[in-house]
Amino acid sequence: MPLGNHTIPMSTENHPNHDSLLALFQLIDTFFPTGAFAHSFGLETYVQEGIVTNRTTFEELLRSTLHHGMRNMDATAVALAYKAAQASDIEQIVILDTRLTALKLPRESREGSIKIGKQFLRNALRLFIESRPETLEAYEQRIRSGECAGHHSIAYGLVTAVASIDLPLALLGYLHAYVVSQVSAAVRLIPLGATEGQLIIQSIRPDLLEIAVFAQKAEMEDLGCFTPGLDIRSMQHERLYSRLFIS
Repeated sequence: MPLGNHTIPMSTENHPNHDSLLALFQLIDTFFPTGAFAHSFGLETYVQEGIVTNRTTFEELLRSTLHHGMRNMDATAVALAYKAAQASDIEQIVILDTRLTALKLPRESREGSIKIGKQFLRNALRLFIESRPETLEAYEQRIRSGECAGHHSIAYGLVTAVASIDLPLALLGYLHAYVVSQVSAAVRLIPLGATEGQLIIQSIRPDLLEIAVFAQKAEMEDLGCFTPGLDIRSMQHERLYSRLFIS
């Protein structure tokens, strides 16, 4: 296909990673059915309390959540689940799931992570229906038995490993999807303009790159978070008089 003096290669023969990249685009697309659009994960409380009122205050909250919560919590869980899938280590996945459940203190946030995770895994398994990977099926069975909860970050890490998506790209995809989800909630709640939302997504990119680099090397001992303010607002959310979001 001509484009000025250049041509765009249409064949994938010399680009074996294109298929996995398209799989990543599909998995993180807002159209992929997970129900994530219905969750604000505490943001709604911040807005109703008049703490987050504009782009500046929202961006401050988002950066704080990314660095003090997402970095050592869900981003790290994605990487650990990814590596466990590569090693076919279901017991490591069970331990990771148990720890993540214990660390997510607010009930709504914990249940939101599980609801999104189960829905994500259910639909991802349909994509691999011809040859279901053993690790994914084992995790699903542990969820059914009640041994595991089924968190989104873990399911995502397992699926991206099975889909042969490079870990750095998988992490950036997960982080980007989280930011897009939060910005989408902020556009509806504050409200912000759509272009303002895009400017926030653009400005936050260096933070995502930094967090992804950390998570790639993280160990189980790095799993944790320190977001007391967010935890409190998330707990308060279920007692708000009116709510647009589930969490």
